[in-house]
Amino acid sequence: MAAEKSQQRMIYHFLLRQIKMGNYKSGDHFPTVKEIAGHFNVSYCPAQIALKTLEKDGYVRLSKGRTAEIIWQPDEKTEEALDFEERREVLRDLYEGLCHLSPLFRLQGLSLMDKEQLAELEQLLASDQEPLLFSLYKGFEDSLKPMKNQMLMYLFTDIDAFVGTALVDRMKRVNDGQGDRALEKVRKYLLNAIRCIKKQEYKNSFEQLLELSGYFKDFFDFDQKEICQKREAEAFSWEPQKGRKRYCDDIAIDLICKINQGVYPVDSYLPQGRLLADIYHVSPITMRRTINILNELGVAKNINGIGTKVIFPGDQTILYKMKDMTMDRNLIQFLEALQILAITGESVVFHTFPFFNEAAIKKIRGALKLKGDERSKVQTFAACLQAIVHCAPFAAIREIYSKLTLMTLKGSVLRLESTGDEGIAWWPEMAEQFENSLDNKDAALFSKTLFDLFHRSFCSTRETLCEIGVKQAASVAVPLIFN
Repeated sequence: MAAEKSQQRMIYHFLLRQIKMGNYKSGDHFPTVKEIAGHFNVSYCPAQIALKTLEKDGYVRLSKGRTAEIIWQPDEKTEEALDFEERREVLRDLYEGLCHLSPLFRLQGLSLMDKEQLAELEQLLASDQEPLLFSLYKGFEDSLKPMKNQMLMYLFTDIDAFVGTALVDRMKRVNDGQGDRALEKVRKYLLNAIRCIKKQEYKNSFEQLLELSGYFKDFFDFDQKEICQKREAEAFSWEPQKGRKRYCDDIAIDLICKINQGVYPVDSYLPQGRLLADIYHVSPITMRRTINILNELGVAKNINGIGTKVIFPGDQTILYKMKDMTMDRNLIQFLEALQILAITGESVVFHTFPFFNEAAIKKIRGALKLKGDERSKVQTFAACLQAIVHCAPFAAIREIYSKLTLMTLKGSVLRLESTGDEGIAWWPEMAEQFENSLDNKDAALFSKTLFDLFHRSFCSTRETLCEIGVKQAASVAVPLIFN
């Protein structure tokens, strides 16, 4: 029920912004419940409730057998427009966090476009046939598509829905044409970035995108006297999977891998549920469901008053018992998560490294010292993600990386037969670089080394998935490396 409420809020705010931006005018075809549900990959229920809420709030009129009719007129409806003031701090945190993500996503997407696609995007942004704010939103969405990453598109959708109409309302409320001038400035930055890409001047393009992010963020840092503290603002939340979610399946696979590799040997006890919930960034209920799966598979057994005892290390039969968890889509989501990490990891960890606490550093050092290259690599990968989730200065980054951490668990099925002792030719040198960066408190070296780990993990996983015939793996774009 909570998930459906979250879905209907997301759909409501997404459609409301579309209406307020003028994307749908009286007489235009408005999406049907079926179309909305298909776009967001949800059931009809949250889509229907979102539409009925739009009708209740006076934006559309619903008629049986007909598409919704737009009845809202911007000059006839008085808006309180307190949404921005009430959520100012949360929106600021989100924009601060996106400054470390958005320019990288844009640069990657633009760089992957061919000449024809770049020309079409340039024409869209330069033309005045559509409202400029609509063209900017459409342009950003189009710039993400070349990466072929559905999870990334969901991130854009959730950010868009969370911001809701705050941006549109704010643009309308500023005086003396300030909003229009801001949009023109944004257009100028984007067009400059595209023209640099066409000339393969990637560094100059990235500088334009960085300036754009800084300018756009500063535009919303208005006079603090306007802050309204009527209620506590809702935090940003990202759901990288739309529809039915089974995090407990992914966690169960990861725990079985750790049991196989001796992290949790037979006859030992798993950590308490609350500790596991904190490690995997899920609710205690999800962890209880995970333990139930392990019990059903015969891998673990609950001992009353003591805990969950490991009774079986698992074998090839587990793969067949968990067939639904090894479907192609799960592995594609794992690959998509690795792509996002490869694109954003270096920037995010560079700015997070100074905030690493002693516990996070100790965990990374412990992973680096583990015997077995494969075991050490996997645990270091996980420890670095944990450090970002716990120590990143922006709540939005912590939220996004906590969900990425969960998505990486979907790749655990690829390690079910691994002992962890397998050798990796490049790992000893990389581990030494990690150690040196921690010893010297060198954020640049640490972030560059982690990027190398993320990028190698993406490339090797993509190659493996293509070899075993996982559909769509070849279409997920390899992140470009810019010197």
